[in-house]
Amino acid sequence: MSMSGLARYTPQLDIRHWCECRYQSLVDIRPSSIFGTIDAPALQNAELAEQIEYLFADVPVIAKYYKALKNVKWVHTWWNGVDGLTQHTEKENFPPTFVLTKSPGCLNATLINEYVLGYIIAHERLFFLAREQQARTQWNMAALLKTGSLADRTVGILGVGDIGKRLAEVLKGFGMTVWGLTRTPHYGEQGSPFVDEYRTTEFLPELLKNCDYVVNVLPSTPQTRNLLSGGVLEHCRHKQSVFINVGRGDVVDEENIVLAIKNKWLRGAVLDVFATEPLPASSTLWSLPDVIITPHVSGWSNSDEFGTMYADVFIENVDLYFSGQPLKNVISWKHGY
Repeated sequence: MSMSGLARYTPQLDIRHWCECRYQSLVDIRPSSIFGTIDAPALQNAELAEQIEYLFADVPVIAKYYKALKNVKWVHTWWNGVDGLTQHTEKENFPPTFVLTKSPGCLNATLINEYVLGYIIAHERLFFLAREQQARTQWNMAALLKTGSLADRTVGILGVGDIGKRLAEVLKGFGMTVWGLTRTPHYGEQGSPFVDEYRTTEFLPELLKNCDYVVNVLPSTPQTRNLLSGGVLEHCRHKQSVFINVGRGDVVDEENIVLAIKNKWLRGAVLDVFATEPLPASSTLWSLPDVIITPHVSGWSNSDEFGTMYADVFIENVDLYFSGQPLKNVISWKHGY
């Protein structure tokens, strides 16, 4: 961020935390600016907050303090999902005037793809059953021979953006038939060569009826919230799909997942995201058979490489910002992504 008098505040986290060698790149781009960080509560200081021109911050910090940033022109977050901010601004009826950018989904697409692929293979090759048999010291070859091949299966990807397109490519590489759900129709070269069938949301039931696996990577927007609620998952009964959610938890309410599992509309669910996080200990999902729960980790890695990539995205935009060129990965306040 650019401001004067920053030395009065003790840095807590800055670009050097992401990658030491990248800090000098910021200074080289704009030597006259002061690059540093402040502890988030210091933004309550009106004099300080009004000096900030651009900011790199987590979504919760932006949501809490954006009204105080009266002169900020641009805010960047490394978060893929910005619904924590967009929903807050909708509720407050106080639309921001600054440009918001984020790190592109392609940065952690590899991690999410590995997560999804791993669980698809685990279900298809009955790894969970094998583990249960091992716990019972049971040798049951016949049960574990009832496996299929990914090449005989169809996957539906809800949301074919940065992450969805790359996921389609990975799964197509294993011979799967790929369906994609999009907000607007895709024809010819508009679509991905790795997606066999496109459907818009009005044809969601058709997609669900035809897919062995349904993977949600949609962001949280007014159009996607509860998209799979209201009994929609009953359409999965035709194939007894496995539902994998690595997008946002509010695409479906908890009660509908419970209902779908108990009624055998779904033969399994892998849930990494939830409407309320952490997932309350009282949630039925914790103890529901055939449900796997992970704590929003599908796109995370402790690799230094990922920190470097996130830093590079921000630095590239800093260069564009001071060159007067359009920024990359700009969020639409209207669409929420």
